[in-house]
Amino acid sequence: MRFKSRVISGTKHGSSIGHPTANLKITSAAKKALAREGVYAVRVLFKDKEYKGALFWGQRTLFSEKEPVCEVLILDFDGDLYGKIIGIDVVQYIRKTISVKNEKELKRLIKKDIEKVKHIISKV
Repeated sequence: MRFKSRVISGTKHGSSIGHPTANLKITSAAKKALAREGVYAVRVLFKDKEYKGALFWGQRTLFSEKEPVCEVLILDFDGDLYGKIIGIDVVQYIRKTISVKNEKELKRLIKKDIEKVKHIISKV
């Protein structure tokens, strides 16, 4: 499933732990493509280039946020996407949301997710 979304400003939690993400405006197309909360392996399409990504959809439990977020960690990308529209090609659901106790656990979980994304997308 594929959808497009505008990159919006977020809380900068990802940047603060060394894993900056692009926060996406939650659209009806995004909700349809992301049937379950959790982490997905995705391809990110921007300016005729394709990047691997780990997309999170749901409530961030560590930061006690009430509203769900849709954010994507784009691998091997460095640039400013604020206000830009990017394409998301959902490749595979990886896992449900897991509660973590601290930033160290979150970093470890993100590293595992990145490795899974690289493995999954390299086979597709």
